[in-house]
Amino acid sequence: MPFMRHPNQEINQALIRLTDLLCEWERNTGRESVLILREAGGFVYRAVSGKPGVPDDIEDAQLMKLIEDK
Repeated sequence: MPFMRHPNQEINQALIRLTDLLCEWERNTGRESVLILREAGGFVYRAVSGKPGVPDDIEDAQLMKLIEDK
């Protein structure tokens, strides 16, 4: 599933850079992460282990539990 695109292209580029940096950090540290960004207008961006495109049927709490249980 492709990640949800923000209407502002600069924000999209920043999200890609942030996700890439998280992925690199995870590879270097052996840790995992969950990134959840929500805007009041309804935009949502979620990434797990440095990978965007989390399916909509997975709740935020489930994502957090995936990481906490490891």
